[in-house]
Amino acid sequence: MNDWKDAEDRVERARALYEKGRLEEAAVELEAAIAVNPYNASWHFNLALTLEAMENFAGAADAYAKAVELEPADVETLNGLGVNLTRLGKHEEALKHLERIEQIDPTFEPGYCNRIIAYTELGRHDDAELMFYTARLFKDECPLCYYNIGTSLYARKLYDQAIACWRRVLASDADYLQPNVRIAEAHWAMGKLDQAAAFYEAELRRDEEDVETILDYGELLMELARFDEAERRFRDAQDLQPDNPGAYFCLGELELERQRWRKAEKNFRRVLELDGAYPGAHGRLAKALVRRNRPQEAARHVLVELQSSGDDPAALEDLAQILLEAHLARDANAVLQKLVTLRPEDPQAQHNLAVSYFKMDRLAEGIQHCRRALKLKPDYALALYNLALAHLRMGKADRARRYVARALALAPQDESIRDLCHQLGGRSLWAKLRAKLGLGD
Repeated sequence: MNDWKDAEDRVERARALYEKGRLEEAAVELEAAIAVNPYNASWHFNLALTLEAMENFAGAADAYAKAVELEPADVETLNGLGVNLTRLGKHEEALKHLERIEQIDPTFEPGYCNRIIAYTELGRHDDAELMFYTARLFKDECPLCYYNIGTSLYARKLYDQAIACWRRVLASDADYLQPNVRIAEAHWAMGKLDQAAAFYEAELRRDEEDVETILDYGELLMELARFDEAERRFRDAQDLQPDNPGAYFCLGELELERQRWRKAEKNFRRVLELDGAYPGAHGRLAKALVRRNRPQEAARHVLVELQSSGDDPAALEDLAQILLEAHLARDANAVLQKLVTLRPEDPQAQHNLAVSYFKMDRLAEGIQHCRRALKLKPDYALALYNLALAHLRMGKADRARRYVARALALAPQDESIRDLCHQLGGRSLWAKLRAKLGLGD
């Protein structure tokens, strides 16, 4: 009997600790009470709330699930379970619990509200919209509903409509987390960079210590070529979180943009000290090392990056380019063959594969892939230029002239193409082209 009384006392202490923000101590008290009496659903529910506040979403989901076992018709508990499963990326499982709410209490608006984001993550946007309008039958205004349907609209690239929804969130709750950031992202996606900057600044006025927003804003400033401001933002993030690898990664990217290779290398090495598996860090370090004329060391980092990037075409493209710049044509060729398998209709991938073959003196295979690139993109001047070079190396000057003539027509100001034209005795061709374009001597 004393154990039961002690358990109840622990629950009361947990409630007081929770209200004081001492969440870890509150969780310990609740777990001790549950160990004595595991059949009290409200205690599991309170533990779930505490773990949720600690951002331990896996633990919260487990606690909610145990509460559901004890009280399977409690809609608040089902809703909490669904929300935390969604946070864990378990969208199908989340929907099973959220959909049960409608059967138990069709008027419970949060059940519809939280299904919007689960359907969105699964690409079921029609269902997401249905949930939004169903929720409006029971509650005229719900910031979370508008926020979630904005996310669905954004995923469909309906940026203006997404912005309208997120503005509605701000109108109903000026302190709601993240709408300014999402509006900034939508403007950024539309290429409206100055508008995006204004909303990042608005969010940072609300919370100047939001490190993720600081880093995002810094990346936008880089795109605006406002490099000094970007550096200040990245330094701010470092001051707030000295061990945040993302801040060093962003600084490394900035130094690459400024062509300050030694500083870029230093930052990317620091990223890897903090997190040896940080996405992209080995690849970016390799890029800095290539620029510092250390190709063999760069190649080792490229291989590490390849092991983690898997079949990501963008990563493969970047890594292949690094290998080409490091004059490691065979390694680049292997990566590019994989990329072409993944993206056979990509003219740039076909062209880069051709370049790797040319660097390996396998001219026939390079020509084959250059021609494939031209089938996909007939106005690909660089592919025509490389075809001309390849045929010249094979002693086929006449065919080389035909290719360089086509390249020159597409890119008459390109110095490399003009030089090759002159080399091939194409001065008369160049004169005719200038006359056709109405250019002077």
